[in-house]
Amino acid sequence: MDELFRRWEGEDPYRSLRLPEPPQQRPYVIMNMVSSVDGKATVGGSLQPGSLGSRKDRFVMDCIRSHVDAVICGSSTIRTHPYYLGVRQKFEDVRRSRGLQPQPLTVILTNSGDLPLEAPLFQEAPQRPIVLGSEAVPPARQRALASVAHYANCGQEGVDITTALALLRREFGVQYLLLEGGPKVNYQFFRRQAVDEVFWTAAPLISGGQEDMTMVMGPQPLRPVPRLTLQSVFREQSELFLRYTVAYEPEP
Repeated sequence: MDELFRRWEGEDPYRSLRLPEPPQQRPYVIMNMVSSVDGKATVGGSLQPGSLGSRKDRFVMDCIRSHVDAVICGSSTIRTHPYYLGVRQKFEDVRRSRGLQPQPLTVILTNSGDLPLEAPLFQEAPQRPIVLGSEAVPPARQRALASVAHYANCGQEGVDITTALALLRREFGVQYLLLEGGPKVNYQFFRRQAVDEVFWTAAPLISGGQEDMTMVMGPQPLRPVPRLTLQSVFREQSELFLRYTVAYEPEP
């Protein structure tokens, strides 16, 4: 067990991160989330940036983002925080050294098309975001989204995760994808057995709010149960940064 607990050496704890080869039909998906010790990922019922994780957690998020081709989240997250899902400037050279574009692609999933098109995410983006919707999004809204983003339908009544992932791999060359919530989107990825690793920040606080959600929330238990294997733990004061691989095995 001791070999899993690693020193925080230098600035970037994941600078030597090695990810396996991606599957042929979809990107390799890693999920990064922060929650309180009692398991809450939202505050007051919504994802509020900075409300749970520390400045170090924000830095670690950049470290993880520096390894991927794209970052994906749901429209609820974007309505709360309508900014590009990129890295700070100091990480652009790090990404270039890894053969990546200076900034990852931003990908948004939406079943309604209700996104703030005048927000910095769309008006000040370093490259056009990708919005994946469905045929249920009104045609006029689809056209509006297509004017500020790469827009594609990936389902009829709602976004089909398998279709969305295949499109990202095929049309945009995304090999490594970072999933950043929210909890309902995370559930859909796990339901499709499409999360390969979990990076989790355990924030040293208790939320206690009955209205708040855990990192993964859906209408019924996941089957098969995703089982996690701990790969590493970093500690910064009382905050823990954990990395797990995911296996989908039926319960014995």
